[in-house]
Amino acid sequence: MSDNSGHDHAGAPRITLKTRLHAWWEGYDLSGLKGRGGEEDGKPQAGTAPAQPAARGHGPGVNRWGKPLWSANRIEVAEKLWGEGFNTPGGHDHIPYLVKPLGLNPAMSVLDLSAGLGGTSRTMTSKYGCWVTGLEASELLAKEGMIRSFKEGLEKKAPIETYDPENFSYPKRVDAIVYKEGMFSVRGKDQLFDGMELALKPRGHLLMTDYVIEPALAGAKAVQVWCDKEPMQPHLWSKDQMAAAFAQRNLDLRIAEDITDTHRGLIVSAIQGLVEHLERHHLDHDTKLAVMDEVELWVRRVSAIEAGMRVCRFYALKPAE
Repeated sequence: MSDNSGHDHAGAPRITLKTRLHAWWEGYDLSGLKGRGGEEDGKPQAGTAPAQPAARGHGPGVNRWGKPLWSANRIEVAEKLWGEGFNTPGGHDHIPYLVKPLGLNPAMSVLDLSAGLGGTSRTMTSKYGCWVTGLEASELLAKEGMIRSFKEGLEKKAPIETYDPENFSYPKRVDAIVYKEGMFSVRGKDQLFDGMELALKPRGHLLMTDYVIEPALAGAKAVQVWCDKEPMQPHLWSKDQMAAAFAQRNLDLRIAEDITDTHRGLIVSAIQGLVEHLERHHLDHDTKLAVMDEVELWVRRVSAIEAGMRVCRFYALKPAE
């Protein structure tokens, strides 16, 4: 949690970091762009789209306002934040820790339901020799992820394809499923859980990380701001609701672990690294806007975490038939 000094409990310089970021922005004489929307301390902030009523009925890969979630500029910024081939926290060094419970080996087949640019899928394949199919809701991310798999010669062992999380089914059965911080934005969680259970072989492994919150904390201001401005509208469950979903499908939940501090640390460290990069490099106008949008997205997530939202790792086994 943060305090009024502008430092978090570990002493991370949150205000200093924000000041440096906005100093970088102002240094390029783009202060007039601050009228694009968004608020902090009652003042407009650059690069943030104004909050609008959530729209329903749009297909996968678009935000709640019906616009594409990803662009070439956003991908460039994301890889600068998280590392080549990654668009969310946790790069090559983090994935082995994350998937350790799976006991991956070359004989195993894996589904990655939050493939993004394919970094997690390719890391699992390269390190453990397993066969991974990455599924991604954004057509652009899936295309770019597949390009990266081709470049690494992993187009057969780590292909990236598109899918719709709200209507998930898979024609084959696999040894393991990995789903990294994606379930929180799915409205139909029960159908997705059913689809995952059906896609697992007997003795199959299911590993998920996701944002959760206890009902008593869901009304916190920072959580509500995050919910209102998150590109994909959150549909948060509590940790107990997640555990119940595993139990209802006879999945043996072996790990239900709070990894919030690790996740938050990855975000803060990445933003600090990005700010240091920005201070040394000139960016074009569109990329600057993408930088501000992406940083503010992750700052809002950190604020929601500090207000009580948690990040948990769940690991379960499907029983033998």
